[in-house]
Amino acid sequence: MSVGSEAVSGEEKIEINKELLLKYRVHLGRNIKTRFSEKFIYAIHPRGFYLIDLTKTLERLKVAAKFLSMYEPEEILVFSGREYAARALEMMSKLTGFKYMHGRFLPGTLTNYILDTHQEISFLLVIDHTYDQQAVDEAVKARIPIVSFVDTNSDGAFVDLAIPANNKGKFSIAALLWVLTVLILREKGILKEDEVIDVPIEEFMVQPENV
Repeated sequence: MSVGSEAVSGEEKIEINKELLLKYRVHLGRNIKTRFSEKFIYAIHPRGFYLIDLTKTLERLKVAAKFLSMYEPEEILVFSGREYAARALEMMSKLTGFKYMHGRFLPGTLTNYILDTHQEISFLLVIDHTYDQQAVDEAVKARIPIVSFVDTNSDGAFVDLAIPANNKGKFSIAALLWVLTVLILREKGILKEDEVIDVPIEEFMVQPENV
């Protein structure tokens, strides 16, 4: 698998912008908002759910990429218990070298050094800090910084860097981790500023037969 590419197919060039995130429904929030999430919301849909400001999503994705690129790949763990995140986490790990886990987060993974499953890390990235609470709780105890995507119903508890986004849909999760992967590889100099990986976003999605 090669890394750099200027196009997905033919002459179609991909740009990381609001239009790309819009296409993959990253802006679609819940019908609940919190005080924490208010600053990330720009409107309410006629159906009653809130819409996330993708300008702020892009800003936070770039900040996250800068931070994560400063660490050695093996110091970073990406995790989610969400079914739709499985393929995206695997692909991100292959391209960045990050550790990844999916499914049940075994108690003691970050806090119990005598376990065979113990992970020694410097940074934790989760898809949803509320859904992935066990991992977040252990990172807090171990004083490990946490990056998480936060939806409009999120309270942001214990998250050091919150990225506003739809963190529940399979299209959105795939696009978010694809974009973050590209931005990290650009920060590391593996990709040029106008390059993207030669893997389409759809390859980051869980396919129906795997669900």
